[in-house]
Amino acid sequence: MGGDGQVLDAGRDSRFFQPIQRKAMRLQQKCCQAEGCDMPPEWCDAHHLDPWAAGGKTNLKDGALLCPHHHRLAHNAAFIHERLPDGTIRFTRRP
Repeated sequence: MGGDGQVLDAGRDSRFFQPIQRKAMRLQQKCCQAEGCDMPPEWCDAHHLDPWAAGGKTNLKDGALLCPHHHRLAHNAAFIHERLPDGTIRFTRRP
């Protein structure tokens, strides 16, 4: 819960990250989470690390802020992405 009892983890109840969740993500993640990218969080999209269509949840720990360029890469079948121990996301072209 956030301030005033606002829900920060929606699970499967909502597909889209809500404004309060995006605000919390901006406070936690100071920029695009792609490795080496410093795009400000205000310019980023909230992305499900586990795809919603595959059962992913709309929870803070399952989301990452990605700039539009990296968000497109995350949905591009020519690339794979992995979350590194420091929380950043590395994109690699599929072989």
